[in-house]
Amino acid sequence: MTRTVRIAYLIDTISSDKAGTEKQLLNILKRLPMDALVICLHDSPWLAANRLPCDVVTLGYRGFLTPGFPFVLASYLRLLKERNIDIVQTFFEDSMFVGFLGKVLSRRRHALVVSRRDLGLGSDEPAYHGLFRRIRPHVFRLSDGIAVNAHAIKDHVAAYEQVPPGKITVIGNGLDLPVPPPVLPSLFRESKADVWIAIAANLKPIKRIDLLVRALAHLKDTGVKDVVRAVVLGEGRLESELTHLATDLGIGDRLHFVGAVENVSDYLYGADIGVLCSDKEGLSNAILEYMACGLPVVATDAGGNGELVNEMNGACVPTGDHVALAHALARLIESPRLRKELGAHSLEKVRQNFTWDKVLPQWENYYDSLAKGLARGNNPVENTHAEA
Repeated sequence: MTRTVRIAYLIDTISSDKAGTEKQLLNILKRLPMDALVICLHDSPWLAANRLPCDVVTLGYRGFLTPGFPFVLASYLRLLKERNIDIVQTFFEDSMFVGFLGKVLSRRRHALVVSRRDLGLGSDEPAYHGLFRRIRPHVFRLSDGIAVNAHAIKDHVAAYEQVPPGKITVIGNGLDLPVPPPVLPSLFRESKADVWIAIAANLKPIKRIDLLVRALAHLKDTGVKDVVRAVVLGEGRLESELTHLATDLGIGDRLHFVGAVENVSDYLYGADIGVLCSDKEGLSNAILEYMACGLPVVATDAGGNGELVNEMNGACVPTGDHVALAHALARLIESPRLRKELGAHSLEKVRQNFTWDKVLPQWENYYDSLAKGLARGNNPVENTHAEA
């Protein structure tokens, strides 16, 4: 970046450093040379226990239609003025609309960037998000840019939100290449298998881990001779239901739930195949983590999965089709040579496109272009930015 840009990241909250969006934001904060502020609508236990590399302000937000919302909005507008914010980037739906109102009401001219990182925006949210959906076209028209992490999301936003494609910028997720652990987790010594399958996902309906369970049962029923086990890296309310399903299908001993783990890559280095069978995705951090560990990947053709996985490093199968998932897995289970070859392509694709040294310059250029756009618009901000 040619100069320091004063940027505020407006997010509902940060409840973990493992979740996809929060993890990406925290890595950007650690790496970008800029004057940053994180504005959280509400607090979280994780925020209370952890220190960020920049100032953090929480607004005490409790909902769009609560009596305290005008005070939240007033606090936000005051922050924009006092911190001389150049750019606001929003994450998640409530923050998007707070950012929108700030853009409308603030006397300080600033660029508004709306982040879209999945295709399920607004699902499983409060009833007032129905109102948000009606307002959303106005938000996108007023915003200065839409930042997405997959071309599939860009195409969706352009088609269904009627946003000009030129307003939408695609910047993929970044990651650090992991280091193999000195010793694999004990699971791989205690439960012997010819082939290990790994899935890293929260145990939510949209992740469709039931498809993997059914695919494993199908493999067993169709006579695949290898002993195939699956390790599930994640937690959630569906664990009991999935355990019962596996038992009913006769594969209860082949499905291993280890919960949320500190170092996912330790388990991935013990696996042979990575799987993701979601109904909806953006650009999957789980798939990128599989690829960074040199795994071939079998994924459903949802969201940006097809931008990461093809015949060179695995296979994409239709969503909701456990038989197709089983067939793609069988092809890899039966050929160690193919797994090695496709896994090497996975790792090379990550090295070429998704390490932070590839992704970070894209964010720098994007923010720089927004700042220059503000200057061309004769915005009243004093030109006091230091050279980066």
